[in-house]
Amino acid sequence: MKQIFLLSIIIGVMNFGTLKGQEKSELMFAKSYFNELDSLCAIDNGDMWGINLYGASMFIFPASRVIIANEPDNEGELVLKNGVYIGKLPDNINIANTSFDWNGKSWTMVSWEAISKNDKYSRDKLLIHESFHRNQDNIGIKPAMTENTHLDELQGSILLKLEFIALSHALTSEQNLDRTKHLTNALKIRNYRQAIYPNNNENIFEIHEGMPEYTGFKLCGMDKKLLPKVVAKQLQVSMDKEGLANSFPYLTGPAYGLIIDELSENWLEHVVNGKSLPEISTQLIESDIPTDTAMLKLEVAKIIDQYDANSLVKKETEKFEQQKQLISEYKEKFIEGDLLIIKNDNLQFRFNPQEKLTPLEPGVVYKTMRISGKWGIAEIRNGILRSNDWQYFLLPAPVSNKSGKIIETDYDLLLNDGWEVVMIREGKYTIKKN
Repeated sequence: MKQIFLLSIIIGVMNFGTLKGQEKSELMFAKSYFNELDSLCAIDNGDMWGINLYGASMFIFPASRVIIANEPDNEGELVLKNGVYIGKLPDNINIANTSFDWNGKSWTMVSWEAISKNDKYSRDKLLIHESFHRNQDNIGIKPAMTENTHLDELQGSILLKLEFIALSHALTSEQNLDRTKHLTNALKIRNYRQAIYPNNNENIFEIHEGMPEYTGFKLCGMDKKLLPKVVAKQLQVSMDKEGLANSFPYLTGPAYGLIIDELSENWLEHVVNGKSLPEISTQLIESDIPTDTAMLKLEVAKIIDQYDANSLVKKETEKFEQQKQLISEYKEKFIEGDLLIIKNDNLQFRFNPQEKLTPLEPGVVYKTMRISGKWGIAEIRNGILRSNDWQYFLLPAPVSNKSGKIIETDYDLLLNDGWEVVMIREGKYTIKKN
């Protein structure tokens, strides 16, 4: 009786329209996507990483938060319907393409809106990528958050996109000598960038996000001969993109991976043992890459001329000049104005990795984000500053009511019962239980 009642509630909130045929269509598509993923993972069956990546997975409909899953949860909240399991995601869990623990299981979560209906390879690559994250601990790769805001600064952005150019040439080179030459250029560029920005975790974050993306490409069923061309095209298209501090591994990870494939068959074991992609590449090509910063600077200047990339330098410089106004606005908002300080006390947060980060001491500004904690939920639409040590977030202090639902120009704050915004000193506020 409980299950029948639960099912009636769930189907009532499903945002599939009133036609039962439409509802069945969504369930049918979801089931077919699970079957696709299962088949592709079965073909690999652990050859790449020693583990079959298929397992507990769910699609989330953002508007209704309805879950369609391939397995039951351990608490009985998901109800079997037409071969899949239906439920609703609690409000305090952020919707994202990710892995997370819920009701006694580790799950792959994918937003239904992120799933391509027409591009099978893109769809399966995404599902495999997130399935990798669910298995990441078992594979032996540690998770990491980006500490690479320098890539959204002028010089860091130029050097990253110069590396894109070198990797693109390496991917499309048919001769081993040419491939090695361009790969060597990419490594020189990276070594120089990391020498002038030593406080980075590029290589670690590249493994965390780049290896799932590389695995997605390798297992999605695409013709292996097409993969280098597709990844090279991605690099070329991304020359005009921003927000690369969070998203660069989706580009460089598959690029280095496919290039290394041409040099070694069993290199993934080195990744599991803690080696970075540049380290593995450098060992395989046995090229003499300078370690002195001054020498690397001279090498990078030659590479810019070699790829005729002066136009890239000019374009990036002009773009960053235009962003000075945005930085000025952020300083007024997060440095000079009254502030709401949100401590990172086991918070969950979701952001768009494609959005540009704006460095602003003492941290970095995200344009949009969703944060949830024991105090409630914050939906940010126009800027939030995250401290460099990840210990707190800053928002403009609310000018309206200090409890319940607070709606501001830049964000909405939904506070749980018993929680309110309080002043801790002049111009500084926080969220506390009353």
